[in-house]
Amino acid sequence: MGSKSVSVKGSALRALAFLVIGLLVGAAVSYEYLSLYRQTAPTPGSQQTITVPIGALVELTGDLSSYGKRDQLAMQLAVEDVNSFAEKIGSPYRFTLLPEDSGTSPEQALARIKTLAAQGVQAVIGLEASSEVSAVKPFADSNHVVVISVGSTAMSLALPGDYVLRVVPPDSFQSRALARIIYSLGYRNVAVIYRNDAWGVGLYEAFSSRFKELGGSVAGVAYDPSAKDLSAEVKRLSDIASGMGSNTAVLSITFEDDGIMIFRLAARDPVLSKLKWFGTDGVAQSSKLTAEAGGEILALGGLPCTIFQPSETRRLASFVQRFRERSGGEYPHAYAMASYDAVWLVAIAVLLTNSYAGDKLVTTIPLIAQNFNGITGPLVLDTNGDRATGDYAIWQVVKTSSGYDWELAGWYDSATDTAKFGG
Repeated sequence: MGSKSVSVKGSALRALAFLVIGLLVGAAVSYEYLSLYRQTAPTPGSQQTITVPIGALVELTGDLSSYGKRDQLAMQLAVEDVNSFAEKIGSPYRFTLLPEDSGTSPEQALARIKTLAAQGVQAVIGLEASSEVSAVKPFADSNHVVVISVGSTAMSLALPGDYVLRVVPPDSFQSRALARIIYSLGYRNVAVIYRNDAWGVGLYEAFSSRFKELGGSVAGVAYDPSAKDLSAEVKRLSDIASGMGSNTAVLSITFEDDGIMIFRLAARDPVLSKLKWFGTDGVAQSSKLTAEAGGEILALGGLPCTIFQPSETRRLASFVQRFRERSGGEYPHAYAMASYDAVWLVAIAVLLTNSYAGDKLVTTIPLIAQNFNGITGPLVLDTNGDRATGDYAIWQVVKTSSGYDWELAGWYDSATDTAKFGG
């Protein structure tokens, strides 16, 4: 870290552990433990501040730019809160955010994580795209850099024993949510257009399997995410949908820029323009979509989309209000909320173990997550280091007095495999 190490030993460390976990899970912290920490911890004036750099590898440009910018703001708010907390408990540690633009590009993400590692970063938070996580994973594993993804959900990355942790559920959950929602609305045939990458293929295959289990039929068209013209793929999708008969819906597994291209083409297609379209967490709550293709999306039925979403709590509402004040009114999508919690996981690990070594963080963070209750709720990770469960909100585009925006349209309960509509 480039700073003098200061240890908090023995009873002070134990008291700090009770204090930190107690505060963050909302449990009552006894006066006895609080007094013990105050008596045994070094006074702030006797310590040299230790600066801990946390990497923020976020999509400031590219297909997920509206998400990455919100992720970065949420992380910055968390750093401010963590530092305030560290000061109040007399800890020498202070955390700073080092942001890098992944460009929604696997190649750029790999280059930027190397840049961060060269600056002493042992924990990197961000990376919405599974393709980016796949690209940085070998470097992270080899160099013991912990990657905490806030949006990657590809099931191919659900692997034990690596340096990738994910604070959102994998697509084994989202695929079931999509299948149940579409089936519950009466559709028995689904034409799917999907990205030909690890995330798109994995989600398509899992959705297709589950929807067929429910009694429906599925056919799909894959496309190259880097293609500049998708008119041929949209025409094939139109032909497939036309042959599927009644009770047919369309599912789009896209990111922002490719999605906008597809929705514009579909809105002009005589078959696809008359069908109900659905989407995923790749575009849910995208401000870029509403700004650039809101009218087309509304014409396609508003594009109900699934995205992991925590239940509303007082703490979450407070965070949302603060975020909107700092962002000029923009709403923090659920993965930005997860970004906030991810910073706390890293900070708590450092505060409790007195270490910022990646090999220590990767074993400590899952243990902390077992008892961590953040703004997104309980954050238990499974044996693969992924969020163990989660419910999904259904967001759709609506017309407002100032243009187009996203509105909460319903919920999916993972435990009961049921969908509820009406917000």
